[in-house]
This record gives sequence, structure tokens and C-alpha cells, in this order.
Amino acid sequence: MTELIDKQEALNETQQKILDAAILCVQQWGVEKTSLNDIAKMAGVTRPTVYSYFPNRNDVIRTALLQSGHKFAEKIRTQMNRFNTTEERFIETIVYAIEELPKEPYLTVITQTELSSYVNQDALSDEEGQKICLALFQEIFKNQHITDDELIEITEITTRLALSLLMIQGPLKRNGDELRGFLRRRLLPGIPH
Repeated sequence: MTELIDKQEALNETQQKILDAAILCVQQWGVEKTSLNDIAKMAGVTRPTVYSYFPNRNDVIRTALLQSGHKFAEKIRTQMNRFNTTEERFIETIVYAIEELPKEPYLTVITQTELSSYVNQDALSDEEGQKICLALFQEIFKNQHITDDELIEITEITTRLALSLLMIQGPLKRNGDELRGFLRRRLLPGIPH
């Protein structure tokens, strides 16, 4: 996991300003109304400067979200390693993600209705996003003998469930302990013990 986080490309100050501006623009106007000009203006750079680092608006937004995803994955990793058993790491990782993701200043944009379709299209198909998720799940199941295919399936179903719980209001509002119980009853039977 640390290797994955460390492999992030080092950004210069201008690139970071552009990524920060992209998130601020999306938070302010929504993804559909955010233009490359808006991002450049918010970053205090010219449009050609943005193009010198990123081929288009979607790439700027994707890169900003992935950067935030890497940082959040490190927080999840720290949280998960507080627990000893695979089951505890699995449940507590999901609960932490569901409870803390909406508090993350840059990642809260994924729960916006307008951005949901943007995220839904890429959340499970983006190669870098998949690597982040798989690295976390490899660490959760580090003491288990599971195949790569099993790990991919567990990662997919868990990610889909977590995104659903974040974006779609269910019939019941669950506090932390109720959510843990729900996840234990519905997810633990499907994972290797």
C-alpha cells in the first residue's frame, strides 16, 4: 500500500494550484458548469498553462479526485491497522469510509448528485482508482489465502455497496453500531474467513 501511495507523481506548485482550483470550481458550480477557463482563472494561471499539464478539463478533475483518493486511502490504512482480525479490518474500513468520506473537503464532491454519474462511470473502471481500492483490500486480507479473482470480486461488491450507502438514502438511518451490525450480517458471510 505504501508503495502505491509513494508512486504518486510529484507535482509542482502550479500543478497543485490547478488541481485545488478544479475541486473548488466543481464544489462551487458543479462538474458540468465548470470549464477549463474557470479552473485556470481560479488557479491564477492561463488556459495554455493548464493545457501544458493536463490534456482537458476531465483529466484535471480526474487527477484532482485521484490525488484526494490517495490521501484518503492513507487515512483508511492507518485506521484499518488499528484492528487485528480480517473481519474487524474489513468492517471498520467500510464504516470509516462511509462516515469520514463526506467530511473530506475534496472528496465530498463525489456525493453530489450531479457528479454521481461522473463518478459512477469511472469509480470501478478507472485503473488508478482500482489500484487504490485493491491495495487497501490486499492489506485487509493480508492474512487470508484468497485468489486475485476473489479479491477483485470482494473489492467490487464492497466498493459498490459503500458508494450506494453514501449516495442513496435508504429506508433506515443507521448509526455506527447499527451500520457495523448490518455489514456483519450482509457482507461477512460472503468473504473468506
